[in-house]
Amino acid sequence: MKKIASLLFTFLLFQFSYTQLQSPIASPRAKISQNVGLVKIDLDYSRPSKKGRVIFGNVVPFNQIWRTGANQATTITFSGDVKINDQFVKGGQYHIYSVPRENNLDLVIYQKNDNWGSLQSFDENLIKARVNSDFYELPIEVETFSIDFDNISNNGATLNIMWGNKLAIYKIDVLTKQKMINNINEVMSKNPSKNDYRKAAVYFYEENIQLEKAVKWIDIAFDDKDDLKYWQLRYKAVIYEKAGKIKKAKKYAKIGYEAAIKSKSPDAINTLKIVYDRLNS
Repeated sequence: MKKIASLLFTFLLFQFSYTQLQSPIASPRAKISQNVGLVKIDLDYSRPSKKGRVIFGNVVPFNQIWRTGANQATTITFSGDVKINDQFVKGGQYHIYSVPRENNLDLVIYQKNDNWGSLQSFDENLIKARVNSDFYELPIEVETFSIDFDNISNNGATLNIMWGNKLAIYKIDVLTKQKMINNINEVMSKNPSKNDYRKAAVYFYEENIQLEKAVKWIDIAFDDKDDLKYWQLRYKAVIYEKAGKIKKAKKYAKIGYEAAIKSKSPDAINTLKIVYDRLNS
């Protein structure tokens, strides 16, 4: 019995000795995944908070390399080739470092390495792109360091870095247009489906290119002889409108609006009403 009690005491002592207190992380890690055009961008970074401190020029010194966050280096991954402020970056995974100045922020896309935090100095051979943004003064204080994507379109987005009352903005071009035109030409040269015609027509409409082709393709995708849904009629109306074929655009908008009313879907009614009113104003 004494032996069992001794073993139990030893086990409990071992357990308590190795129990670790869990506590909140001062600069929690955040992960963002954003599709932009045909490219997926993944961002992994730590988010320190201001806590009443002066950030740039104090917590983050001017003219020194900053890990652009806290703790381990910030990581960004591009699934395909991009341009950042017109500088080409091949698809892959990189670290992001930056160098704050009084009025701007140098952003450095750096070859991923084993360094955990910031760097003492750059190896110029490992810099893949170095771009700059002026600091914009914000009307509010951003308490927690933030990186996000905004102004997302088929062709790109902006990478926004915010902390305190400062904002830096970098333009990301995901090189969509030529890729899409090449893809469309290849698909159309084979045996395209109606869905392929729809996607191609909508892309040309959104990019305002070769609108006559967009009209031709949307007519193949959504044949007038079929029982077209309100959303299909909306596509036809807006594509015909952009191509300058207003009479037929009005026709499709009217039929689509009537079909939306019959559907009793508030979103459908509102969407078609906007198109209908615009064409008849």
